[in-house]
Amino acid sequence: MMMTEKEIAFFAERIIDHNGVRNFANAMCEKLDRKRDEGKGGWNDPSQCSIDDLRSMLIEHVDKGDMVDIANFAMMIWNREKQLGAKK
Repeated sequence: MMMTEKEIAFFAERIIDHNGVRNFANAMCEKLDRKRDEGKGGWNDPSQCSIDDLRSMLIEHVDKGDMVDIANFAMMIWNREKQLGAKK
C-alpha cells in the first residue's frame, strides 16, 4: 500500500523534528562538557545549587540570548523538579 502525500509529509516533519531535537541535545551536551572542563558543575546537588539559583541563572541567560545555555538551565530545573516529585 502506498502512502498518501499527507502521510509522507507527516513522517517527513517527524524526522525533521527528531533530528532537530537530537542536534540541539548534542549542542547542549557539548556545552555542558566545556563548562565541566572549566570546573563548573553541581547543578544536580541541592547542597551546591538550589532550584532558585538555577532559575536566576536561567533568567540571566535569557537576556544573553544563548539558546543552548537557556535549554541547559531549563533541563537542570526540569530534572531537579522531577527528583522532588519522586521524593514526595
